[in-house]
Amino acid sequence: MATVIEPRRADDVEELLVQLDADYSAVYGPDLASWSRGVRGEFFELQRSRRAMDREVHPLHPRKASAARRRRHQRQLPWRISQIAPDAVTVLLAPVWTDTTGESHRHYLAQCFDADGHKLRLPLGGSRQLAALMQGAFPGADWNRAQTWRADTNQLTGWQQRKAVA
Repeated sequence: MATVIEPRRADDVEELLVQLDADYSAVYGPDLASWSRGVRGEFFELQRSRRAMDREVHPLHPRKASAARRRRHQRQLPWRISQIAPDAVTVLLAPVWTDTTGESHRHYLAQCFDADGHKLRLPLGGSRQLAALMQGAFPGADWNRAQTWRADTNQLTGWQQRKAVA
């Protein structure tokens, strides 16, 4: 098997997973069903551990940074968001809980809108990146509720559903 280098970016994690798959396929064959139970277990455990390396970079509950770092994150937030979603003037970030294994996990869904109110398409992993940026800039926000960020004020507010006018 190939030696493993600690990944530093999400792309590195993906490259490691592809290399791991290639290494095991070269030794045990391309058909996963023909591998012994022990080899399959080892393979899945290695995959799980490689994926978990990226989770340290994006923790579920971010640490509170110093005031200076928070101010810097807030000051740089519009530029960083423009790198992920160009022309975004409003970002809605909503928590979504999934319960696939009996244990509830929280993920975030981001919706970005331009000045005309049209929904912008995010790149792969964009919701996760936006959540990490917002949590770093606003660690005191209630992340169990949906939050709205506006580019004109660079402020985060709790999302309020509009009431229907009768």
